[in-house]
Amino acid sequence: MTVPRSEPHSEPEASPGGTDDAEGSDCSDGSEAVVAVAAGTGDAELVAHAVRHARARWGDVGDWLWLVRDDRVPEPDCLAALLRVAGHVPSATALAPRLGTDSDAGALLDGTLLATATFDAEGVPDPQLCVPDARMRRSASASGAHEDTAPVAWVAPALLGAALAVVALVVHAGRLSLDLAGGALLPVGDLGAVWDGYLAAWHGVAGGTASGAPAALAVLGVLGAPLAPLGGPQALVALLLLCGVPLAGLSAYAAARRLEPRRCRRWSRAALAAAYALLPPATAAAAQGRVEVVVVHVLLPLLVAGIVAVAHDVPRPRWLSISAACALGTAVGASFAPLLLLVVPAGAVLLFLVAPRPAADRPRARAGSLAVLVLVPPALLLPWLPALVRGPALVLHGVNGPATAEPGVVELFGLDPGGPGAVPVGVVVLLAAVVAMLIRPSARLLLPGALVALGIVSTAVVNWVEVTPARGGEPMPGFAGVPLLIVGTGLLLCVGLAMSLTPTPTSMPTPSLRSVAVALGLLALLTGAVFAGQDGPLGQARSPLPGALHAELAGSARAVLVLGDPDVVGAAPRLSTGRPPRFGDDALVATPAAAARLATWQEQLRSGSSEAVTSALTSAAASGVLAVVLPEGHDGRELRARAGDLVAEAPPTGDGRAVLRLTPTAGTATLISSEQARRSVSGRTPDPELMTPPAAVAVDAAPPDIGVRVSEGPEGRLLVIAAAHEPGWRATVDGEPAPIVLAWDSQIAVAVGPETAEVTVVFDRNRRDLLLLGQLAVVLFTVLTAAPSVRRVRGSSAAVSHRR
Repeated sequence: MTVPRSEPHSEPEASPGGTDDAEGSDCSDGSEAVVAVAAGTGDAELVAHAVRHARARWGDVGDWLWLVRDDRVPEPDCLAALLRVAGHVPSATALAPRLGTDSDAGALLDGTLLATATFDAEGVPDPQLCVPDARMRRSASASGAHEDTAPVAWVAPALLGAALAVVALVVHAGRLSLDLAGGALLPVGDLGAVWDGYLAAWHGVAGGTASGAPAALAVLGVLGAPLAPLGGPQALVALLLLCGVPLAGLSAYAAARRLEPRRCRRWSRAALAAAYALLPPATAAAAQGRVEVVVVHVLLPLLVAGIVAVAHDVPRPRWLSISAACALGTAVGASFAPLLLLVVPAGAVLLFLVAPRPAADRPRARAGSLAVLVLVPPALLLPWLPALVRGPALVLHGVNGPATAEPGVVELFGLDPGGPGAVPVGVVVLLAAVVAMLIRPSARLLLPGALVALGIVSTAVVNWVEVTPARGGEPMPGFAGVPLLIVGTGLLLCVGLAMSLTPTPTSMPTPSLRSVAVALGLLALLTGAVFAGQDGPLGQARSPLPGALHAELAGSARAVLVLGDPDVVGAAPRLSTGRPPRFGDDALVATPAAAARLATWQEQLRSGSSEAVTSALTSAAASGVLAVVLPEGHDGRELRARAGDLVAEAPPTGDGRAVLRLTPTAGTATLISSEQARRSVSGRTPDPELMTPPAAVAVDAAPPDIGVRVSEGPEGRLLVIAAAHEPGWRATVDGEPAPIVLAWDSQIAVAVGPETAEVTVVFDRNRRDLLLLGQLAVVLFTVLTAAPSVRRVRGSSAAVSHRR
C-alpha cells in the first residue's frame, strides 16, 4: 500500500520499487487508487482510511500491509528482504527497512511491513525490528537533490529495444532490403497497385474471381502511404519482417505494466518482453515470409492487455473508447490472420465468465465492452466477410496460405511451428511456466492458463485440420505460428504473474538463482533465434519475369501461369492476368471450376506425354495465358520438345526459372469460329489448328468491362472472355440483354450473330461499392471513438513526465 503525503488531492510520484514505471500511479487499470484526505491527517488515521477504501473496493487486502510514502523509494529487493525476515521471525508483526542517512522521526513509517491483524488491533505500532538488508532511499523530488531516477527508468526499455535491434540485424543480415519476397511472401505491389487491388470488384487471378480482396491490402495502403518515397507497402512489409523482433519486444514491455507494476520491476518486465520477442514462431515466420504471424507478434501483447481491460476491469467513463481501440487493433491483426476474429472474442468471453469480479463491478460497462469487441472487428472487415464465408480456409491459413512443413510433437512442445527459421527452444518457456506455477501457485494463474488452453486448442485445429486452400489445390493444414504465439504469451504471463505475486519465504528462490535461470532461458531463446533465424527462403525480391515479357503481359492483359513446385506438398499453380502473382493473391477465393482447371493443367504438364502437354497448353492459351513459368530446377527442355510449335523461347525469370511463351492466338477476349465454339460448349479441349486467324481473333479488351464491335461473319461465333463464370456478369448485344454462355467448362462467353453488332460484357460492382462504403463508416466511427483513449494515454504520460 502506498501512503501519500497528508495533503489534499496528493498522489504518489514514484511507485514502490524504484525501478517501476511512472504509469503505476495511474489508477485507471484498477491496480491502485489515490485517496484524497484532509490536510493534517495523522499516520494511523491515514492508513486506516486507505485500508477501509481498499477493502471496500477489492475485498481481502492480504496478511501484510507495506506502508510507503511518496517521498521514499524502495530499493529493488526491499520487500523481498522484509518478507524473508518475517518468515524467519514469526513473532515479528512490524518490520522496518534501513532508511539510508535520513533520521527524521516521521520517516519511521516509511517502508514498514505491517501485519494486517496487528494494525486492526493496534493502529500503526512502532516497528519491532529493523532489517538492514531492506533499504529505502529518499526520492529526488522530495530531497530537492539532483539525483534523477528517470535515466535509470525509463534505461530498461531503451536497452531492450537496442539489444533486440542488434539481434534483428544479425538474424537478417542477408535480407537487408526494402523489397522482400520468398517463401510464403509474394512480391508486394506499390501503393497504387495495392489500392487498385483492394477496391476492385473483380480480380484477374486464378482464372478470374469476384472474391473480395483481403483487408490486409487496405492496412498496407494506409500505413504504407507515409513510406511512399521508400516504396510504400513494399517498404512497410519489409520493415515489419526485419524489425518484428524489437517491435514485439517493446509492445510486450508496454503491455506488461498490467502485471502488478508495483512488484514486477522494469528489468523483470524487460526479461519477459525479450523472451516474448524471441519466441520460435516469430523467428520462423520472418524467415518464411509469414507476414501475418509477424503482425500478430507485434500486436498480441497489446490485444491481451486490451482484452483484460475490456472484459474485466474497464473504467466506466472510458469503456467505449478502450473497447473501440481494442476492436480496431483486433481488426488490423485479423486482416492478416482472420483466426483472431474467433480467438479474441473467445478469450474475452472466457475472461468475462470465469474471472473473479472486482469489488466495484460494473457489469453493464463490461457487457457493453464485450459486445463492441465481438461485433466491431467483423464490421471493420466488412468487404472481406463474404470471402471468409465463401472460403473458410482463409481463417486457418491466413493471407499467406497453408503451411509447407508440418511440425512434429517435439517441435510443438518447443513452440516451433515447423519449417526453417526456428528450433524448439521454446521448451524453456514451458519449463519456466511450470516451475513458476509450482513454486507460487495462485488462483490468479488460472487466467493465463486459460489463454494457454485457448492457444493449444487453436494449434490443434490449425495444425491438424486440413482444408482446401483459397486458391485451390490439395487440402492442407495451416501454419501454426499464430496459435503458438498465443500459447507462448500465456506461458510468459504465468511466469510474469508468478514473479509479481508476493513471495513466501519457503517458495522464494534467491535473487542470484533467479537471475541465473532467467539468463539461461534468454540465452537459449537468443541462440535459437540467431542461428536458426538466418535460414529460410525470404530474401530480396527479384524480377519474376523478363522485362520484355513483363511489358507485353501488362500491355495485352494476358495471363501468366506459374506452376507449383513438385517438391512442395500441395503446391498449387498460380494464374494472374496482366502481371505476375503478388501479395494478396493467395487470399482470393478461386471458383471451384477454375481451380480444378488449374490443377488439371499442372498435372498434364507434369505427366510428360505429348497429348497431355498439348491439351494443357492449348487450353491455357484459350484462357488467355501468354507465358508459363516452370518450377525451380526444371529447364523445360522436355516440355518444349513435346509442345512443338505451341511454345517459343523466352528469357528466364530473375531467379533463374525457365519460361515458356505460348504462340496460339488468344487474348483476354477472343472471337472464335463456330467450329471452335462448338468444341468449347461441348466440354472438349481447344483445337490447336483453330487457334490462328481467321478462326480465332484476339480482341483488344480486358475484363471486367469489355465493349467490342463485331464485324459480319458466319453464324455460331462466340466471344470468349478470360474470366470464370460467377453471378454478377451481364452481357448485351446491340443494347439488348444477352445470355451468358459457358465455354471451356468455366469461362463466360456471348453468342454473336452473323451481322455487325456492338457487344458489351460488364461485371456488376454495386455490391462491392456498398460494402466499401459501410466499412468506411465503421472505420470512421471506431477511430473517432477510440481517439479519447489514445489522448488519455498520451496525456497521462505527459503528466507523469512533468511530475518526474
